Amino acid sequence: MVRENTGKAILSALILSMLLLMNARIVHSQTKDLKQFPASVSTPGLTLSGGGAKGLAHIGVLHILDSLGIEVKCISGTSMGSIIGGMYAAGYSAREIEEFATTIDWEILFSPRPALDYLPPQERNRAGKSILELSVDGRKIKLPTGAIEGQQLWNTLNEIFLPVYRITDFEQLPIPFACVATNVENGMPVVMKSGNLSGAIRASMAIPSVFTAVKRDSLKLIDGGVVKNFPVSVAKDLGADFVIGVNVSQGLRTAEQLNTPVDIIYQMGFYVDALNFEKDKALADIYIEPDLTGFSAASFTSAAEIIERGKTAARNNLEQLIRLAEILNSSKQKNPEASKPDFTKVFILNNIEITGNKQTGKPFIKGRLQLLPGDTLKAADFSRAVNRLFATNNYEKINYSLTPSSDKNKVQLNLDVSEKPVNRLLLAVNFSSFNGIGLIAGWKSSKFLIDNTNAYARVLIGKNPAYEAGISAFTSYNQQSWINLTSKGFSLEFPVYENFNIVSNYRQSRVEFILAGNTITGQNSYISFGTSFFLQNLNPKILSGLTIKGHNNGFESFTSWTHHTLNRNAFPLSGKKIRLRLSVFHNQNPDLTATNYEGDAVSLSELDIHINTFIQSILSWESYIPAGNKTTQLLRFQGGYNFSNDGSFINSFNVGGTSEFLSKQFLFSGINEYEIITNALISGAWGLQYHIGSNVYATGLMNALAYDFSLDKLPQATYNRNIVLGTSLSLGYLSLLGPIELTFSYSPQTDAIIGYVNLGWSF
Repeated sequence: MVRENTGKAILSALILSMLLLMNARIVHSQTKDLKQFPASVSTPGLTLSGGGAKGLAHIGVLHILDSLGIEVKCISGTSMGSIIGGMYAAGYSAREIEEFATTIDWEILFSPRPALDYLPPQERNRAGKSILELSVDGRKIKLPTGAIEGQQLWNTLNEIFLPVYRITDFEQLPIPFACVATNVENGMPVVMKSGNLSGAIRASMAIPSVFTAVKRDSLKLIDGGVVKNFPVSVAKDLGADFVIGVNVSQGLRTAEQLNTPVDIIYQMGFYVDALNFEKDKALADIYIEPDLTGFSAASFTSAAEIIERGKTAARNNLEQLIRLAEILNSSKQKNPEASKPDFTKVFILNNIEITGNKQTGKPFIKGRLQLLPGDTLKAADFSRAVNRLFATNNYEKINYSLTPSSDKNKVQLNLDVSEKPVNRLLLAVNFSSFNGIGLIAGWKSSKFLIDNTNAYARVLIGKNPAYEAGISAFTSYNQQSWINLTSKGFSLEFPVYENFNIVSNYRQSRVEFILAGNTITGQNSYISFGTSFFLQNLNPKILSGLTIKGHNNGFESFTSWTHHTLNRNAFPLSGKKIRLRLSVFHNQNPDLTATNYEGDAVSLSELDIHINTFIQSILSWESYIPAGNKTTQLLRFQGGYNFSNDGSFINSFNVGGTSEFLSKQFLFSGINEYEIITNALISGAWGLQYHIGSNVYATGLMNALAYDFSLDKLPQATYNRNIVLGTSLSLGYLSLLGPIELTFSYSPQTDAIIGYVNLGWSF
């Protein structure tokens, strides 16, 4: 499966598909002249076309209809028009639909993965950090299809329409409704008037190459815009004797715009819709076409502006709309008082029915849902429960619906799951100024040998190779507690600085084996406690001055607490990431030799280096606070202290760099990685991140650091010896490969400008 890069690939595909599907049509009117209006109208209808994000303009038209008191008696729609029209037909007001459109995270909606906050907190930091994920079914690798199931879209539609779950005949909705899809087998339009409402709308907007086709009543369906994007005739079939048609789509491209074979292939796919459009347009009594110049099918972040364009277009037809309102009022043709669905309705769960599962047992599924018979739930609670299950990455798709149970006051939750193969291969690339280029390959299993156990392994191939592998066994099906066994290691070449000048160069190798117990301490945090055995080796690459060579092994017993609420792992827009860790290093067994400046061997004690038992404390706190539509404020605090550690740079902290990928690294703009190695530090940073557009971000940051101080000798700390200042300016792009960043930083202590490049996700 193509990696879940927070919907960027999906929005790009939307632009490709929808713009080729619908190119800009000159705005013109085919509205009936006032003299042509009928004397009476009994069944006014409304038709809303497809058009991706441009379809949000429909909401603006609905506002004007509401303000004039025009009550339509049937609605037809395609693709985005089916979502807006379906919500209006179900009883949502224009104001409620606008609130939905302007507050929902469209990037998440079109993502193949749930938002990070649905993932278990221990998995969030690694989520989405692969550019390719391939399922392994037996001995075969399943290649990605280029389309996604749209689980978040399914969940959102289910949540929206759950209050009308009992209605399976769309003509029984507060406003009768129908939507259009395309039969992928014969290319014929399929008009849907009954069945599961959210499933019908999902089929109507199954955009080719973006979303997978939807199976419905033995048919395989795709976006209705392929053959009937402006279904005025469907409104007529519903009984409308007067139709307001709102078209936000675009027509065939001109010959001058067809420059490549791909252009021509896409053009050929929409000849049928072009013919149907002219026929349907002729049936519209009031034709409204908003001017959406400057917006694309993927302009969901401009929802408010697009809605306003819809209002403007409706006002341009105000004379005709007022005349229609007068006709309806004079004939007193108002909708009978339909029982509007209760959108605050709660449901009492009776039982859960599960189908489609073969690899994952029902106890596991119910444990992840965290729903029990007798629970009182709102529509959003069902979506959250399904997202928790989907976040396990065990499923391609999870369809859910409600049906009345034998107890009329309760409901049955029906789950139909489509499982993924349990084994998957991962691939990523990374380049940084410090590490050079590296290839990251990995494997993970969501069911390792037995149910409720998973495993993974990753390896970094490059200048500084590394590996990590682990097994986690959960103690219950709700996965609130688990035990993990992990092994990790690296071989790293790093410089040693003195007064910000390189004086030596070392290669350090380290292997670690960790056994830990863990438990969730809240929706966004978990605590770990355990012990690890480590073996590290130091080998100087540049022999100059004092050098230390040899190896050391020992144990680290630790307790840590991690909190993660970032909305994404690159260029976050909101949330926090906090890490607290308290460790005891003990039973160390060093075998190290030292050489002084004259080349003579000296003992570590002569150099006042003592490797013994000591306590290490670490705090890392990072917060992103929205400060406007495009601006995010960054606050960062870091602290570390080694109590009674005299082991030179063995087990000390390294400070510097703008990307975190090293053990015991503290970020600091203005100096390089390892430019400061210390046993004590406190640093703070403040910055602003500005969203330029198209996933491009500019960030300015300034930070300050105090280091090499002793808690019992704080008055002896001075600015010249213990304080460093720094600032940076970076330009970043969130790409399919991961974050791409170019950073320039400066510190008055070094009086040097540092250029830094990072591409992709670090190991």
